Amino acid sequence: MTGFPAVELPGTRSPADPARLIEAIDGWTGAAALRTLVSTFGGAMPKGKLGDRLDWLDSFSRVWDSRDGGERHESRQIDYDRSIRDLVDRAAMSLGLRGRHRPRHIHYRHVLVAGGGVRTCVARSAFAVTLITGGLEADQVAGLGSLRPVTDQERGHARSLGLPCIEIEFDGMDAGLRRALRLDRPVVDDLVPGAGSGGWRKRTYQTGCRLVHVLAAPSSEPAIRRANTADTLRFWAEQVGRPGPEDQVLLVTTDLHVPFQHCDAVRTLSLRYGCGVDTVGLEPQALADPQLRHAYPTSAVLQELRSAVRSMRALYEALPAVSLMASRNASDRC
Repeated sequence: MTGFPAVELPGTRSPADPARLIEAIDGWTGAAALRTLVSTFGGAMPKGKLGDRLDWLDSFSRVWDSRDGGERHESRQIDYDRSIRDLVDRAAMSLGLRGRHRPRHIHYRHVLVAGGGVRTCVARSAFAVTLITGGLEADQVAGLGSLRPVTDQERGHARSLGLPCIEIEFDGMDAGLRRALRLDRPVVDDLVPGAGSGGWRKRTYQTGCRLVHVLAAPSSEPAIRRANTADTLRFWAEQVGRPGPEDQVLLVTTDLHVPFQHCDAVRTLSLRYGCGVDTVGLEPQALADPQLRHAYPTSAVLQELRSAVRSMRALYEALPAVSLMASRNASDRC
């Protein structure tokens, strides 16, 4: 069975150019892989303006929502037949949810490790360090987390990995980077309490000439939810990163999260600071450590496809109004 052609993610070539971003969003949302998935699940991609297509995709993609408003670890696992699983695998490779493991550049001013569950923080930290020891040049490294309390399952994972005292996501990210980079005592350790998810934490290590930061970002809506990817990126930029147009930033995550987190990074970093953003993802089922190795079910891939659609829409809506007016002339691909 043949695959779909690879589709460019927005911001990979001209990160702060609205016209190029619109072109890439148009290409991704109109890609053959996504159109085929939509058709297979009973939809028909509308023709017309890009904004209308994004609105429709956001609504339609609820068919792939298995979180029901909860956290990722609370998602329902849905069993699909072989033909659907094969289609989703091919579409994921085309749309960037798989196979984006190699950075495009040799040198990055900043390498950012996206947070998550305890195993995820450890695996992503190790992957980032593998890239660095393999020749990638990184001036600074930062782990992006939150004050989210860990679950009992995560505590079990931490114990099995030999990581004691893991109470919040920040602890998991800190432990992952300390283990991967063999870090000693921090030179900075700041904690600012806050109601709900409004507090934050910052810890900084010095290793050789490189600074390593571990951050727990506050939520931009602390009364409603914990900090999300965009919150952690903004907090990093304001607290320690301060990226400029000459800087390249590498975001390290897990493969199926690459499109949505990349679009969040372009929206929160490239549009505001002008920096370049590259995003790579590890492949969990290829990890050498059996305690970290795992595979995601098809329903999880579809869930993150919905996340990608919503991040594409948020990126589009964040573009300057003049660019959105120009996008009305974008070609219909459906």
